Amino acid sequence: MLAILTLLLACDPVEVTPTAAPAAGPSATDPVTEATAVTEAPGGPPAAKESLEDGWGALLVHDGQWFRTNDGAVAVGRKGIVPLTGTGEQGPCGELVAEPAGAMIVLKGDGAGVEVPEAPAIQAALVERAAWRMDELLPDLDPFAPAPEAGVPSRSRGVEVGSVVKARRKNAPPVLIATGHRECRGVLAILDLEASEVLVQDSLPDTCDKVRVLPPADLDGDGNRELAAWSEHHVVLYRLDEKPGSVGLTRLARWRCAP
Repeated sequence: MLAILTLLLACDPVEVTPTAAPAAGPSATDPVTEATAVTEAPGGPPAAKESLEDGWGALLVHDGQWFRTNDGAVAVGRKGIVPLTGTGEQGPCGELVAEPAGAMIVLKGDGAGVEVPEAPAIQAALVERAAWRMDELLPDLDPFAPAPEAGVPSRSRGVEVGSVVKARRKNAPPVLIATGHRECRGVLAILDLEASEVLVQDSLPDTCDKVRVLPPADLDGDGNRELAAWSEHHVVLYRLDEKPGSVGLTRLARWRCAP
């Protein structure tokens, strides 16, 4: 019986197909990278789409110094337009520039006509509810991690909230745009005005720093509004897809610089 079984196995070989090695992640020697698109979880809120556009740039920080990822002369931040002063010196994340006074995104053009609206103050209760929504989008808190700081809305459930910004829309209710991170995983979420529902979201992997929002503004004069999620080492630029009954996100560019 054993001899028959051995003969049958010898006549029916199993073919093993080699699997491809996983792609290498960003490294300190090549810190500016394009990140892989993140797909939405089944049954979860819609995720950002991706349609990359050339010409944009970002301002990133490495070892306390500021770098621009392209040769644009004008940038924008929450306080408006900022001219950039390059040094001609290339570093790990692009060209070294003088401190850019809070600028986040390097514009395609000269910035003429770009106006960044002032974001109104947000109540602490809304900040806390925004943290709850982001908690639902982020991976579960490590059970061995230190207990989240109690009584601080911007750190509710272990989520460090970076920004919660109210954005008005034409012929549609306002929305909240929230960013936060926990255990080096970030998220940008567009919420309803009560922070009770996530309308659209995007995951920000390998994000260990506070993430701030550049509020929606038409940055290139095409009639559509752009916004950004900005941290010192990871920046993402989006177009806000606005319709009377819905809102969406299209990812236009992503930059990352290893700390």
